[in-house]
Amino acid sequence: MTFPIRRTLAALALGLAAVAGLGCSGRSSAGASKAASVPYTQFKFDPANFVDPTLSTNELHPLRPGTQWVRTGTTEVGRRKVPHSAISTMTDVVREIDGVKAIAMLDQSTDSGEVSEVGFDYFALDKDGNVWIMGGYTEDFQGGAFTGAGEAWLGKETGGVPGVLVPGKVRADTQRWAIAAVEAKDKPSLGEPVQVGIRKCVKFGCFDNVTVIREGEFKAIDNELKYYAPGVGVIFNDPKLASLHQDSFELVNIVQLTAEGLAEQSKVVLDLEEHGRTTVPRVYGSAKRSTRLS
Repeated sequence: MTFPIRRTLAALALGLAAVAGLGCSGRSSAGASKAASVPYTQFKFDPANFVDPTLSTNELHPLRPGTQWVRTGTTEVGRRKVPHSAISTMTDVVREIDGVKAIAMLDQSTDSGEVSEVGFDYFALDKDGNVWIMGGYTEDFQGGAFTGAGEAWLGKETGGVPGVLVPGKVRADTQRWAIAAVEAKDKPSLGEPVQVGIRKCVKFGCFDNVTVIREGEFKAIDNELKYYAPGVGVIFNDPKLASLHQDSFELVNIVQLTAEGLAEQSKVVLDLEEHGRTTVPRVYGSAKRSTRLS
């Protein structure tokens, strides 16, 4: 999901098929082979090394409850470009996953003014400031109607592989790293720095010391470039060849919710998780219920 990794993880099979289909043109098969051959870092997962995520020590990916990001742009529906908006909210919903405390970020997407995707990701924070993605749940909609559950996992306990979404320190020479895998049998999605310390202007304003990170599937990492501003998070998303939906968006507003607003958004997460007990019982059916910090 950050901006959310959700479309990177949940649509991997479709994304791979799309990229493979381009192989006959000679554009993508070599790139896929090169991506697969580049070494990457798998951060060590040690529950003893984790801290309270609300300490929010990663400047590129804030985890402060009540923070809400509003981003707008375009996406592709079929072959048409349509208006796209995404609202991300750091809630105060928490749960323990694989022995560490994780906090939920809610993501709500609309295409052409209609809800297209609603879900959440669980993030954890270690002593080095690395933001880990530990699990999540997504629901898809079409024409405003629920069409099914997408990504659903809760760490190793449901067969997934947690990983680092954004390292605590990202330098130009930081090695490519494993983000996460929803199922252990799958190769992890990957991230790598593209540019560090640049200036980037979006509708919300101009930012210095921006870090650009490429994210994508193991053999098709050229999915998207995310522009992270210190203390703010993702301010711009630039879709690339392997992007299934070609989501392009930029930050238009960032606010701190009132206590009432935070409660409302946190309830959305709790309600989604409760629905997940029915839609994906293998993952959420017998899982302990999440709670709010306040």
